[in-house]
Amino acid sequence: MNRYKFILILLPVFLLAPIFLDTLSQNSLAEVKEVPVQGGNYRKPLEFMPRTLDPALAVDIYSATIIQQLFDGLVQFDQNLNVIPAIARSWKISPDGLTYTFYLREGVKFHNEREVTADDFVYSFTRIIDPKTKSPAVHLLGKVLGFKEFQDGKTNYVEGFKSIGKYTFEIKLSEPFYPFISVLGIINFKVVPKEEIEKIDPLFPVTPIGTGPFKFVSMKEGKEIILEANQDYFEGKPNLDRILFRVFHGAQREKILEAFKEGSLEESFLPPEEIEDMAKGKRHLFLQKPLLSLRFYGFNLRTNPLDNKKLRKAINLAIDKKFIISELHKNQFNLAKSILPPGMPGYDPKREPYPYNEALARKYLMESGYGKEKPSIEIWSASQSEAAQKELNEIKSQLNKLGIQTTINFETNWPNFEAMLRANKAPVFIYAWYADFPDPDNFLGTLFHSKSKFNYTAYHNPEVDRLIDKARAERDYLKRVEMYRKIEEIVLDDAPIVPMVNHLFQMVYQPYVRGVEVSALGGPYIPMKKIWLKKE
Repeated sequence: MNRYKFILILLPVFLLAPIFLDTLSQNSLAEVKEVPVQGGNYRKPLEFMPRTLDPALAVDIYSATIIQQLFDGLVQFDQNLNVIPAIARSWKISPDGLTYTFYLREGVKFHNEREVTADDFVYSFTRIIDPKTKSPAVHLLGKVLGFKEFQDGKTNYVEGFKSIGKYTFEIKLSEPFYPFISVLGIINFKVVPKEEIEKIDPLFPVTPIGTGPFKFVSMKEGKEIILEANQDYFEGKPNLDRILFRVFHGAQREKILEAFKEGSLEESFLPPEEIEDMAKGKRHLFLQKPLLSLRFYGFNLRTNPLDNKKLRKAINLAIDKKFIISELHKNQFNLAKSILPPGMPGYDPKREPYPYNEALARKYLMESGYGKEKPSIEIWSASQSEAAQKELNEIKSQLNKLGIQTTINFETNWPNFEAMLRANKAPVFIYAWYADFPDPDNFLGTLFHSKSKFNYTAYHNPEVDRLIDKARAERDYLKRVEMYRKIEEIVLDDAPIVPMVNHLFQMVYQPYVRGVEVSALGGPYIPMKKIWLKKE
């Protein structure tokens, strides 16, 4: 989605593939061969309150983290990001890639005890498309047959959604979209009960009823959210009795870690200066995994002088990213060499078009025609944190040295910042994207297709659009991968962004915590139904 807005150490950013464990001290929380123990309460920190607990409306990581425990969809991702059954026990896709038929499990119940049927999926997916819902995920269903007719009010139903009996749900597309089965695994595409929506809407987002392994109990604004185990969960009762989400609204991570060390949390985020000690320590369990993510500096290609390709290349080459990551961020991130992150199909480890090269940067600057003029640029950031300011000031210094006058501006109100991006009013901006689903289209198509609502750089290359459209319809996996590699090559040469870092999932756990499974989609997708607490 990742549009998920992560309020990280560095900046708020938008949420949602196979990756292997990078670092784990002592034991693997997921692989220790022990018999799970039932019972216990799990106290988990949240840095901010969720905006909503309605899956159709979720756009932030905090909402997603809780929604994942309360709701289920047709399919889900395993730890290696394979698509596996959830409420759909199986499915088939027609040879032309237009019809998806899902065969639902019988006996799956909402938390209000009513059985889930195919009609519930027709309702839930139609609700996402309904303009009145204003779902941030609506564009992901844009290829469903009848999408536009329903959105325009010409029909009162979506032609592409159909229930066949109680336990078969069919989706028809107007054109092939290869990543579609993965799209259905993200946070937004969960099933909800129509009667509860209509009965208590707009309260449903704060008193949700789903099918998930945990049920909603209570929420105290700015303090805590409590969930309890669903005894009748279709995959079996979770190991934990309750999850208590403790909200540390806007608090520094040092405060969260302090609560963890005092024993009042089962897990904690880590401030950068604590990561090395915690990774080496033996008192707690440290877990680190690379995430499918990219933080970058985006150029508004509609503004002068950033409409100049050679100037954009000069900026790319003038930034010493390795120095920034190692010296300023203490290796809290991995260096991003390209657009696709490691672990994403299509990623090319040999691709690094813009390593730090001051001499080449000066050459491109002179060729741009701005060499003697000392062009000026503005960088906008949604975070004014100490870490963000250190990075921005270093980049300002490096660009000023090259002869590019740089000013830094902040807009820390995220809706205002996002509105600036949509209106193309930020000449240069910091942004980050976390994969919604494990497909290269989620980066290249979402960020660089000219018709994408998240193309904040205003990048438009007809050849890139053509190749993206072609790749989306290509069913041959190897051909698709090669297409996206070509797309990435073209985009990188056009240089609409400066790729900076790939993020890492880094958490510390109490020594008795077991069963934590983290995929490259990160925290929101951790199946807490598998976590258990080892009793001493």
